[in-house]
Amino acid sequence: MTTGARLSLFTGGIGALALALNHLTAGSSPANVSLGRADVVGSLMAVGLMLVGLNWTSVDPTAQQPLALSGEQGLKLAESLPDGVREELGWGSQMVLLNTAAVAIHCIWNQRLLLSRGLLTGAPYQDGPLVQRVLSSQQRLYLVNLKLFPARREFAYLPEGTPSVLLEPLGSQGLLVVAGASPRCFNAADLGWVKGWAERLRRQLEEAEAEQRF
Repeated sequence: MTTGARLSLFTGGIGALALALNHLTAGSSPANVSLGRADVVGSLMAVGLMLVGLNWTSVDPTAQQPLALSGEQGLKLAESLPDGVREELGWGSQMVLLNTAAVAIHCIWNQRLLLSRGLLTGAPYQDGPLVQRVLSSQQRLYLVNLKLFPARREFAYLPEGTPSVLLEPLGSQGLLVVAGASPRCFNAADLGWVKGWAERLRRQLEEAEAEQRF
Protein backbone atom coordinates (compact mmCIF):
# COMPACT_ATOMS: atom_id res chain seq x y z
CA MET A 1 0.00 0.00 0.00
CA THR A 2 1.36 3.42 -0.91
CA THR A 3 1.88 6.32 1.50
CA GLY A 4 -0.97 8.25 -0.11
CA ALA A 5 -3.37 5.34 0.29
CA ARG A 6 -2.38 4.87 3.94
CA LEU A 7 -2.85 8.59 4.60
CA SER A 8 -6.32 8.60 3.00
CA LEU A 9 -7.43 5.55 4.98
CA PHE A 10 -5.98 6.91 8.24
CA THR A 11 -7.55 10.35 7.82
CA GLY A 12 -10.91 8.90 6.86
CA GLY A 13 -10.82 6.50 9.81
CA ILE A 14 -9.98 9.30 12.27
CA GLY A 15 -12.82 11.42 10.86
CA ALA A 16 -15.33 8.57 11.17
CA LEU A 17 -14.20 7.86 14.74
CA ALA A 18 -14.50 11.53 15.72
CA LEU A 19 -18.03 11.71 14.32
CA ALA A 20 -19.02 8.56 16.20
CA LEU A 21 -17.66 9.97 19.47
CA ASN A 22 -19.54 13.22 18.82
CA HIS A 23 -22.80 11.30 18.50
CA LEU A 24 -22.13 9.39 21.72
CA THR A 25 -21.32 12.50 23.75
CA ALA A 26 -24.10 14.67 22.29
CA GLY A 27 -26.74 12.85 24.32
CA SER A 28 -30.38 13.76 23.72
CA SER A 29 -29.88 17.53 23.35
CA PRO A 30 -31.62 19.05 20.30
CA ALA A 31 -29.28 19.25 17.33
CA ASN A 32 -28.49 22.59 15.81
CA VAL A 33 -29.36 22.71 12.08
CA SER A 34 -25.95 23.97 11.02
CA LEU A 35 -24.21 21.37 13.16
CA GLY A 36 -26.41 18.68 11.65
CA ARG A 37 -25.39 19.72 8.16
CA ALA A 38 -21.75 19.75 9.17
CA ASP A 39 -22.19 16.27 10.60
CA VAL A 40 -23.54 14.98 7.28
CA VAL A 41 -20.74 16.63 5.30
CA GLY A 42 -18.15 15.26 7.72
CA SER A 43 -19.54 11.74 7.35
CA LEU A 44 -19.42 11.95 3.57
CA MET A 45 -15.85 13.24 3.65
CA ALA A 46 -14.71 10.47 6.00
CA VAL A 47 -16.28 7.74 3.88
CA GLY A 48 -14.96 9.37 0.70
CA LEU A 49 -11.39 9.44 2.00
CA MET A 50 -11.56 5.78 2.97
CA LEU A 51 -12.93 4.81 -0.45
CA VAL A 52 -10.18 6.80 -2.17
CA GLY A 53 -7.57 4.97 -0.13
CA LEU A 54 -9.02 1.55 -0.96
CA ASN A 55 -9.37 2.38 -4.65
CA TRP A 56 -5.83 3.77 -4.78
CA THR A 57 -4.52 0.50 -3.39
CA SER A 58 -6.47 -1.62 -5.88
CA VAL A 59 -5.33 0.22 -9.00
CA ASP A 60 -1.81 1.31 -8.07
CA PRO A 61 0.66 -0.80 -10.14
CA THR A 62 3.39 -0.38 -7.52
CA ALA A 63 1.22 -2.07 -4.89
CA GLN A 64 2.13 -5.42 -6.48
CA GLN A 65 5.68 -6.64 -6.01
CA PRO A 66 7.41 -8.08 -9.12
CA LEU A 67 7.66 -11.86 -9.16
CA ALA A 68 10.92 -13.73 -9.60
CA LEU A 69 10.25 -15.39 -12.96
CA SER A 70 12.33 -18.19 -14.41
CA GLY A 71 14.20 -17.87 -17.69
CA GLU A 72 17.45 -16.62 -19.15
CA GLN A 73 18.11 -13.15 -20.49
CA GLY A 74 18.53 -13.34 -24.23
CA LEU A 75 17.97 -11.81 -27.65
CA LYS A 76 16.89 -13.74 -30.72
CA LEU A 77 16.28 -12.21 -34.14
CA ALA A 78 14.92 -13.95 -37.21
CA GLU A 79 17.33 -14.52 -40.06
CA SER A 80 17.42 -12.51 -43.29
CA LEU A 81 15.92 -9.36 -41.81
CA PRO A 82 16.78 -6.02 -43.48
CA ASP A 83 19.27 -3.91 -41.55
CA GLY A 84 16.69 -1.21 -40.86
CA VAL A 85 14.23 -3.71 -39.40
CA ARG A 86 16.93 -5.34 -37.27
CA GLU A 87 18.00 -1.97 -35.89
CA GLU A 88 14.42 -0.97 -35.12
CA LEU A 89 13.69 -4.25 -33.38
CA GLY A 90 16.90 -4.08 -31.35
CA TRP A 91 16.60 -0.42 -30.38
CA GLY A 92 12.88 -0.44 -29.68
CA SER A 93 12.84 -3.62 -27.61
CA GLN A 94 15.71 -2.35 -25.47
CA MET A 95 13.92 0.94 -24.80
CA VAL A 96 10.68 -0.81 -23.83
CA LEU A 97 12.49 -3.19 -21.47
CA LEU A 98 14.42 -0.32 -19.88
CA ASN A 99 11.55 2.15 -19.55
CA THR A 100 8.54 -0.02 -18.73
CA ALA A 101 7.61 -2.91 -16.46
CA ALA A 102 8.16 -5.42 -19.29
CA VAL A 103 10.37 -8.46 -18.69
CA ALA A 104 10.05 -10.10 -22.12
CA ILE A 105 9.00 -9.04 -25.63
CA HIS A 106 8.08 -11.11 -28.67
CA CYS A 107 7.34 -9.61 -32.09
CA ILE A 108 5.25 -11.55 -34.59
CA TRP A 109 4.69 -10.48 -38.19
CA ASN A 110 2.70 -12.52 -40.70
CA GLN A 111 2.79 -15.50 -38.31
CA ARG A 112 6.58 -15.31 -38.21
CA LEU A 113 8.49 -14.71 -34.98
CA LEU A 114 10.88 -11.84 -35.71
CA LEU A 115 12.12 -11.05 -32.21
CA SER A 116 12.33 -12.57 -28.74
CA ARG A 117 14.05 -10.54 -26.05
CA GLY A 118 14.22 -10.44 -22.27
CA LEU A 119 13.51 -13.48 -20.09
CA LEU A 120 13.40 -16.40 -22.54
CA THR A 121 12.38 -19.99 -21.86
CA GLY A 122 13.36 -21.69 -25.10
CA ALA A 123 9.78 -22.87 -25.68
CA PRO A 124 8.50 -22.22 -29.23
CA TYR A 125 6.00 -19.47 -29.94
CA GLN A 126 2.45 -20.66 -30.54
CA ASP A 127 -0.58 -18.88 -31.90
CA GLY A 128 -3.89 -18.86 -30.05
CA PRO A 129 -7.40 -17.37 -29.84
CA LEU A 130 -6.31 -14.25 -27.96
CA VAL A 131 -3.63 -13.46 -30.54
CA GLN A 132 -6.17 -13.99 -33.33
CA ARG A 133 -8.60 -11.70 -31.55
CA VAL A 134 -6.06 -8.89 -31.44
CA LEU A 135 -5.10 -9.36 -35.09
CA SER A 136 -8.71 -9.32 -36.27
CA SER A 137 -9.82 -6.39 -34.11
CA GLN A 138 -6.52 -4.47 -34.25
CA GLN A 139 -7.24 -3.47 -30.66
CA ARG A 140 -4.88 -3.74 -27.71
CA LEU A 141 -5.59 -6.51 -25.21
CA TYR A 142 -4.18 -6.13 -21.70
CA LEU A 143 -4.53 -9.20 -19.49
CA VAL A 144 -3.89 -7.68 -16.08
CA ASN A 145 -4.02 -10.99 -14.20
CA LEU A 146 -3.24 -13.88 -16.52
CA LYS A 147 -4.14 -16.65 -14.06
CA LEU A 148 -7.81 -15.65 -14.33
CA PHE A 149 -7.92 -16.47 -18.07
CA PRO A 150 -8.31 -20.12 -19.19
CA ALA A 151 -6.70 -19.20 -22.53
CA ARG A 152 -3.41 -18.46 -20.72
CA ARG A 153 -2.13 -21.80 -22.01
CA GLU A 154 -1.38 -20.19 -25.34
CA PHE A 155 1.37 -18.22 -23.60
CA ALA A 156 3.36 -21.30 -22.57
CA TYR A 157 6.43 -19.81 -24.27
CA LEU A 158 6.52 -17.00 -21.68
CA PRO A 159 8.25 -17.52 -18.30
CA GLU A 160 6.24 -19.86 -16.09
CA GLY A 161 3.91 -17.95 -13.82
CA THR A 162 3.94 -14.75 -15.91
CA PRO A 163 1.23 -12.69 -14.16
CA SER A 164 0.28 -10.19 -16.88
CA VAL A 165 0.51 -9.92 -20.66
CA LEU A 166 0.03 -7.03 -23.05
CA LEU A 167 -0.88 -7.74 -26.69
CA GLU A 168 -0.22 -4.67 -28.85
CA PRO A 169 -1.27 -4.92 -32.52
CA LEU A 170 0.95 -4.01 -35.45
CA GLY A 171 -1.96 -3.40 -37.78
CA SER A 172 -3.62 -6.60 -39.00
CA GLN A 173 -0.39 -8.40 -39.83
CA GLY A 174 1.38 -8.68 -36.52
CA LEU A 175 1.58 -7.87 -32.86
CA LEU A 176 3.83 -7.47 -29.86
CA VAL A 177 3.51 -9.86 -26.93
CA VAL A 178 4.84 -8.11 -23.83
CA ALA A 179 5.15 -9.97 -20.52
CA GLY A 180 5.01 -8.17 -17.18
CA ALA A 181 6.43 -9.29 -13.83
CA SER A 182 3.38 -8.51 -11.67
CA PRO A 183 -0.40 -8.09 -12.06
CA ARG A 184 -1.43 -4.66 -13.35
CA CYS A 185 2.23 -3.71 -13.73
CA PHE A 186 1.83 -1.61 -16.89
CA ASN A 187 0.77 1.96 -16.15
CA ALA A 188 -0.36 4.62 -18.63
CA ALA A 189 3.22 5.64 -19.42
CA ASP A 190 4.19 2.02 -20.13
CA LEU A 191 1.23 1.56 -22.45
CA GLY A 192 2.20 4.77 -24.24
CA TRP A 193 5.77 3.53 -24.74
CA VAL A 194 4.61 0.24 -26.22
CA LYS A 195 1.99 1.84 -28.47
CA GLY A 196 4.44 4.44 -29.77
CA TRP A 197 7.03 1.84 -30.65
CA ALA A 198 4.39 -0.44 -32.19
CA GLU A 199 3.31 2.30 -34.60
CA ARG A 200 6.90 3.07 -35.55
CA LEU A 201 7.74 -0.62 -36.00
CA ARG A 202 4.63 -1.28 -38.09
CA ARG A 203 5.58 1.45 -40.56
CA GLN A 204 9.10 0.05 -40.83
CA LEU A 205 7.84 -3.48 -41.47
CA GLU A 206 5.24 -2.38 -44.02
CA GLU A 207 7.84 -0.37 -45.93
CA ALA A 208 10.29 -3.28 -45.96
CA GLU A 209 7.57 -5.64 -47.12
CA ALA A 210 6.42 -3.28 -49.87
CA GLU A 211 9.99 -3.09 -51.15
CA GLN A 212 10.19 -6.91 -50.96
CA ARG A 213 13.24 -6.76 -48.73
CA PHE A 214 12.00 -9.70 -46.67
